[in-house]
This record gives sequence, structure tokens and C-alpha cells, in this order.
Amino acid sequence: MKAAREAWFEGQLDLDPDAVVFIDETATATNMARTYGRAPRGERCRLLVPQGHVWTPPRVQAKFLDGRCA
Repeated sequence: MKAAREAWFEGQLDLDPDAVVFIDETATATNMARTYGRAPRGERCRLLVPQGHVWTPPRVQAKFLDGRCA
């Protein structure tokens, strides 16, 4: 395992940093909504909270070293 890890690391040294793209994948469950909120005194705090089926929408983003995102 150590040899494989070292071989992988040595292979990374040949990569062009401008050609590297970082893939960021995350998700947020719709049942993680806030149950408390803030509002001016005397006004009701109105929050939109999804009801029913819990859905986890995925979010995928590609990030480049020059700051671009896709």
C-alpha cells in the first residue's frame, strides 16, 4: 500500500496545475430547514419550509485554479 501511495504521489508531480479541475459534490436535505427565525418586534416571522417528501438535491461544481467555476 505504501508503494502504491508513493507511486500515485510521484505521478501527480507531472500534472499541469492549469489543467487541474477540482470537483466539489455536496447535497442538502430539505428536512434541514430552520425551525426558528427573526422578525421585527410585533411582526410574524414567515419562513418557507418544504412539506412532505424529503428530497436531497445534489450540487456539483467544478472549480479551476484561476477562479472559474462550472
